[in-house]
Amino acid sequence: MSAPARVLVIEDDDDLRDTVLRYLRGVGMFASGLESAEALDAELQRQDFDAVVCDINLPGEDGFSVLARLRARSAMRIVMLTARGMANDRLHGLGLGADYYLVKPVNLRELEMVLHNLLQRSQETRGQIASDPAAIEAGEPAAQAPWRYCVTTWFLLSPASQGVQLSSAEARLLQCLIEQPREVVDRATLLAAMGRPGLEAYERNLDVTVSRLRRKAEQATGEKLPIVAVRGEGYSFQGSVRIER
Repeated sequence: MSAPARVLVIEDDDDLRDTVLRYLRGVGMFASGLESAEALDAELQRQDFDAVVCDINLPGEDGFSVLARLRARSAMRIVMLTARGMANDRLHGLGLGADYYLVKPVNLRELEMVLHNLLQRSQETRGQIASDPAAIEAGEPAAQAPWRYCVTTWFLLSPASQGVQLSSAEARLLQCLIEQPREVVDRATLLAAMGRPGLEAYERNLDVTVSRLRRKAEQATGEKLPIVAVRGEGYSFQGSVRIER
């Protein structure tokens, strides 16, 4: 990356937070730390970050709540770093929009590689897709151009060439829909694509993910993502879309 990656570490264990910060700074990243989410909003207003590394068991507002808040308003990369390694916790974190879920004790080299790969992928995709003149055909109005989605980088580009980076759960959901454009995809198929068993407990998670994806795409691109709910059946992508790999 041309400029140092800016990473915010939210961790209440002072020793671990300091260790992670020293390591990230040592490999050339700009790293800041918070011991809780109490000062998060003020810190985000003070400076921008490319990624957040967040614990779950924080004092006050927990990491899941932090994740949901950040994902609702930002496309920044979010890595959960926690001692909670149960499958339900992992699924919950990924369902809320985490890009990666690491369990303590973590190999700091692994954390570095996760951050590097996530941020490098975002940067390369923005440059490649946004600069591609095929995004909008010559003389074609932006409203008639297709949405474009890169399945290898989870990057969605609107008809007006405004981009948004998706989380893993959002990416799996969207890909399942756009591979069958204008067709109704049933809820069980969508849940399976997201890695969720077809259980009633996960039904609400599907609706939350769709709602979050719509809101996130509209906030980032200024255009409504054409995902339509079909009562009693599932969802359908009712727009023109181009899939890239």
